[in-house]
Amino acid sequence: METLHTMRLLLRPWKITDAEALYAQAHNPIIGKMCGWLPHKSVEESREIIEVVLSKSHSFAICLPNNTPIGSIGLLLQGESNLPVSENEAEIGYWLGEDFWGKGYVTEATLRVIQYAFEQLNLTQLWASAYEENVASQRVLEKCGFRYHHTLEDFLFPLTGERHTSLIYTLNREN
Repeated sequence: METLHTMRLLLRPWKITDAEALYAQAHNPIIGKMCGWLPHKSVEESREIIEVVLSKSHSFAICLPNNTPIGSIGLLLQGESNLPVSENEAEIGYWLGEDFWGKGYVTEATLRVIQYAFEQLNLTQLWASAYEENVASQRVLEKCGFRYHHTLEDFLFPLTGERHTSLIYTLNREN
């Protein structure tokens, strides 16, 4: 998988050597709560997450110019997503370490991954979800051109056992 560049960021494949940097962000309970997963308990757990989850073909570490991961962004293709993703579609998902919120990094990374999805993977539609209470994520999606599609009420997140209401968004290549 290739590395993607933006004005301020490097989006690259995750490496096992990123485990400490991943743990530094992902042990924060606020991050996992907004994403539907539990906080990482150790660097070893973060290493396993890289091997099993983040090593997927369209998962990128969001890195500062010094190559330090500060978050993650990726695409889930048909069969990988909980959303009604069809052939030639994907779900986009992201998270960012709390110290880096409010700087426009997720919007910048999302715009670049949208370009990658439509121009290089030739996808026709992207899906995304944001918890009803995660207004910042909803704003990112709206700034990137996504439109509200529907609300998923009382959805069970299996990793946490919690139920949330999520707003579902879509973006078509033509838009």
